Amino acid sequence: MKTKIFYAFNEKTVESKVNDFLENSSVEVIDLKFSATVFYFSVLILYREN
Repeated sequence: MKTKIFYAFNEKTVESKVNDFLENSSVEVIDLKFSATVFYFSVLILYREN
């Protein structure tokens, strides 16, 4: 199992980063966590490589 963390100062950018990762890799997503603060948005993806 591996993790990947993305963060950005707006939701559109972090969404784009996550979508690019998922589209350009062959991984099995196990879990995804989203967090937002006053300053940034973050996503943690727990995955397994195929």
